[in-house]
Formats: sequence, C-alpha cells, structure tokens
Amino acid sequence: MKYLLPLFVLAFVFYACGGDSATDALPSNPYAAATKMAQDQMEVLQENNNRAVYETATMKEMLPETLLGLPRKSIAANGVGAGGFKMATANATYQADGERRRITVTLTDGMGGNLPGMGMINSFTMDKEEGTKTTKTMEVDGRKAVREFDSANNRGSLSVIFPQSIVQIEGRYLNGIGDLKDAYDALDLDELE
Repeated sequence: MKYLLPLFVLAFVFYACGGDSATDALPSNPYAAATKMAQDQMEVLQENNNRAVYETATMKEMLPETLLGLPRKSIAANGVGAGGFKMATANATYQADGERRRITVTLTDGMGGNLPGMGMINSFTMDKEEGTKTTKTMEVDGRKAVREFDSANNRGSLSVIFPQSIVQIEGRYLNGIGDLKDAYDALDLDELE
C-alpha cells in the first residue's frame, strides 16, 4: 500500500508528460534558430514602418548648416542593414571657433514603426534630481521625450521619440537648459512624421 501512491504519481507524471522528449524538441542548430527568430522579429518591426527608412544622404540633409548661431563643424551619416532590418543614422556637431559651447544632433531612423505606441515607451517615466543633475520624462510637441541636464557644467541631452525615429540633442557648456529645446525647435523634422 505504501508503494501504491508513489507508483500512481509516477504513472500519472509519465502519462501527462507523454510525447517527444525535450531533447527531441530542440532544434538541430540552436544558433541558426535564434538568428532566424531575431530576423523575424526585426522584419515585423520594419513592416510597421509607415515609410521606407531614409538613405544616409537624406538624413544628412535634415541637419542645418548652423544651429543656434553655431556653424556646423562636422557631419557624418551611416546606414546598416542585415537580415531584413535597416537603420540609418546622421549626426552633426556645431561649435564656433573659440567658443566652448558645443551641440551635437543625432538622427536615427528605422527603429520600427509606432515607437510612441509601444507599451514600454508609454509606461516609462522618470523625474529624478540628484545634486545638480536632473532627468525628466516630458512631452515635446506632443511626443515622448527624455531630458537630462547638469546645471554644474551646463551639460545635457534631449531625446525625442518619433514614430520610427529618435532625435537626440547633446550639449556642452550650454547657456542654460533652454538651449536643448531651442536647438530642437530650430530643426526641420517634418520628414520624420
């Protein structure tokens, strides 16, 4: 009798777990299976894009010659694509000769359509103060944005999320926190809609 219960439980477990063993269910090449799964997920993200990912030349054209009175010192763009996923990035740095104030603008396109509609992005909020540093989630022109600023050295960044793009503005030796929003407002970003 004392062996009946364990025997019954063991028989139930074997019966319930029937079918192929777990090792039979594993793919023959786990690396290839994982790579395929990642490619499939990237393709789904790209399918949600409302438009094609911009070419690097188009991205560079979105960056003006001057920003807040500072001339453009450098500009670069690159594109990357693999397994059906494509992304383009352009950045420019603005700084006048002899002036410490410097602003860098980075545009990233091809992040997957409807970024603002993603639950993770909408649920993310932050309002942090630590000494002279602040980090704040906010809205800029009705879009989710994150602003970081350190008043001790007037250094900060502003990242604004578009449907399939992200615009990031970084500044050093700024005149104040308002320079970040002013730099954003000076950009012509209608094409990112």
